[in-house]
Amino acid sequence: MGSILIVDDEPGLRQMLEVVLRRDGHTVVGCADGHSALKLLTDNPTIELVVSDLRMSPMDGLALLGEIRKGFPDVFVVIMTAFAEWNTAVQAMRLGAYNFLRKPFDNQVAKTLVSRALAARGHRMASKAAGESLAPVHLIGSSAAIQAVQTLIEQVSTTDSTVLVSGESGTGKELVARAIHYASLRSDGPLVRVNSGALTPSLLESELFGHVKGAFTGAIEDRQGLFSLANNGTLFLDEVGELATETQVKLLRVLENGEYLPVGGREVLTCNVRVVAATNRDLEQMVQAGTFREDLYFRLAVIPVHLPPLRDRLEDIALIAGHLLARHAVKLRRGVSGFMPDALDAMQRYPWPGNVRELDNRIQRGVALTTTGDISKQALFGEIPGTRALTPIPGSLALGAPGGSAMSSPPSAVALRQKVAARQAIDLEAELQRYERVLIEEALNVTKDNLTDAAALLGISFRQIRYKVRQLGLR
Repeated sequence: MGSILIVDDEPGLRQMLEVVLRRDGHTVVGCADGHSALKLLTDNPTIELVVSDLRMSPMDGLALLGEIRKGFPDVFVVIMTAFAEWNTAVQAMRLGAYNFLRKPFDNQVAKTLVSRALAARGHRMASKAAGESLAPVHLIGSSAAIQAVQTLIEQVSTTDSTVLVSGESGTGKELVARAIHYASLRSDGPLVRVNSGALTPSLLESELFGHVKGAFTGAIEDRQGLFSLANNGTLFLDEVGELATETQVKLLRVLENGEYLPVGGREVLTCNVRVVAATNRDLEQMVQAGTFREDLYFRLAVIPVHLPPLRDRLEDIALIAGHLLARHAVKLRRGVSGFMPDALDAMQRYPWPGNVRELDNRIQRGVALTTTGDISKQALFGEIPGTRALTPIPGSLALGAPGGSAMSSPPSAVALRQKVAARQAIDLEAELQRYERVLIEEALNVTKDNLTDAAALLGISFRQIRYKVRQLGLR
């Protein structure tokens, strides 16, 4: 049970909430304005949580939040707001409010939110007393953009708000999700990941919400969904822009009140999950086009985090490359110590269409091709004997071109014909799969990892490309 301060200039609502929370065993005091609240906080150092209205005078909820964050950093704040004040409520979350309570509210929702806030504060205080860091996962880079992202992660560590991570494919959105989780008050809970674009709408619903026995063919037993598995933790929802409309509706319900219905079930279940979503698509543009729900977008984008492409932060390449080199050298058991000057220069000049993921792949290649000493430019970008060169071929697809996977570039059709003519055996299925892999990789690269657009580019269905991507291990 906790010590709570209710701040609201409406006596009826304030007194009603005081009664509700006292019945739950909490110690509750109330006042009508921000100045009185600050005095009560000064006189009562045992207060752990403030539940404040947004619209008050002369000091409104945002101003009170700012003063509490400066003078009483260990006190958590929940903001009460009407739906029409959504933008201001989002601003409050970005300023450090733990969460918000939308009026009019259900008493049970209010009690649950207060309990969660007090539990989160207890976790924060225990970590602080033990001298534990709230942000053990750090992004690598010295650029202003990456430092701003790291600062934002640390700022929202005490909030329970949803986070929307945007950026091109390969920029490290999942790493940001991990950093957010391990910097948060849910770090002791599970971190569960799901790729929204890799599953059909019906299968995704079953994965997210679970299903009951007999809900569909093959449902031979009840099965928990990912929201259940991520309870008291974080759910990383990748490629959220690929969600079907009906799934968007159900996701919105979970975000608003923590309730969901398993596929084929009749009993509404509840969960306590923080959602971190990621996308490489322009969700605002999708909202305008009517393909993504506006209310869901605002729910997800409470804390927006944008990751710039690697080409816009070239000063980070050397640091990232050094980190990846050390990791792959240990993994591949190579005595590689660094990069030759020509390799460093080439990495600085290369546009990195595949971002950090491509840098990772190329350094892995460089380590694999270097036994000892420093990695050369040739090891990173040069042609491997038996493969196509990295130079694009005018008017055709450069199978070994930057953006694709040079390691998996198949030999040319001419080379294969020569082998057959010389009565040298080839593995036709393997060769076809290698060509298929490179073409799919290239389609995913030019469409920024959008399965729907890549399928259209290749003239196949969404289901076919999803199957092939998983079969080839591209995701």
